Amino acid sequence: MSDPKLNELSFEAHESLCRRCGMSCHFAVPVNGLPVVVDDLHCKYLGKDDQGLFGCTIYDERLLRAPWCATVEESLEDGLLAQDCLYTKFAPGYKGKTRLHRRLMEKALPHIRAHILAEGVPYGVSEEGLRAFLERTGGGDFRFQQSADGVRIHIVATEETPESS
Repeated sequence: MSDPKLNELSFEAHESLCRRCGMSCHFAVPVNGLPVVVDDLHCKYLGKDDQGLFGCTIYDERLLRAPWCATVEESLEDGLLAQDCLYTKFAPGYKGKTRLHRRLMEKALPHIRAHILAEGVPYGVSEEGLRAFLERTGGGDFRFQQSADGVRIHIVATEETPESS
């Protein structure tokens, strides 16, 4: 017997596929064409329970309160899930997000930081996480500014004012 299609699953069966890994709630940065998850760059509504499992703190209202949030179907179409996510069995040939091994991530961090400083991050990212990432990867004094179209947050270096004598 073949697997049922995603839209044929009951609500409970659909929800039970989620491992609560948090990958779909982390924003990815392209590294050599591969969407790489940066742990600090996650949705501002992502939480973690006592067992270390991720979950949305506004899950029942997420599609209303977080317009950047995508359904599983949209996530499959847009490559927003982990490469090994259980939902991907409904999408043969799926290519999605990945986490790099610690050593590879260390090598990629300068590229990732430069990309984020140049392009900004999607609106909805945890500003606390973004600040932690910037501090961890070189520091600096920054402020955040929403793009004119409202879909990104740009990182703007704060000008230091010279001290008067």
